[in-house]
Amino acid sequence: MNAPLLQVDALSVCFPARGAVGESRLLHAVDDVSFALEAGQTLGIVGESGCGKSTLARAILRLAPVSSGTLRFSGRDYTHEDQKSLRPLRRAMRIVFQDPLASLNPRFSVAAAVREPLDIFEPGRPRAERDHEVAAMLERVGLGSEFHDRYPHELSGGQNQRVSIARALIGGP
Repeated sequence: MNAPLLQVDALSVCFPARGAVGESRLLHAVDDVSFALEAGQTLGIVGESGCGKSTLARAILRLAPVSSGTLRFSGRDYTHEDQKSLRPLRRAMRIVFQDPLASLNPRFSVAAAVREPLDIFEPGRPRAERDHEVAAMLERVGLGSEFHDRYPHELSGGQNQRVSIARALIGGP
C-alpha cells in the first residue's frame, strides 16, 4: 500500500502572544490537526475568520513555523528539513493565496510572475520554451496575450486570482 501524498499528524502552530508585562504566553493558531490526502483527492478546510486555515496551509508548506507534529509528502518527513532540502518538495507543492494582489510581486508583469517558478526550478530550460508554457497556461486560465505585459495593479481581483492559479499550476505540481 502506498503512503498518502500528504500526511499531517498532530500539527500545531503557536506564536508568542503579548500579555501583561512579564507574562509570556502562546497563541495556538493551529492545534493538533491531522489528516491524510491521497493523490487526486481534494480537501476543503472551512472555518470562521481567524481560526487558522491560512496558517495551517502555510505550515504545510513550511512558510509558517511548525511547533509540533509531523508533515510527510509521499512518505518523506519534511517537518524539520532546512530550506535547501525543501526546494525539491516546493516544486511539487504550491499554494493559491486568498488575497491575490498581495501575493503577486507588483514589479513583475503577469508573464514574469507566472514564469518565475519555471525560472527557479528549470533554469537550464530555454527561455523560449518557458515563455511558450507561460502563454499556454495563461490562456488555460482565460488570460490571453493582451495580459502578458500588464501588472497586478492593472487587473481586476478575479484576473489576479487567475494569475495566481496559473502560477500555482505552472510546472505541474
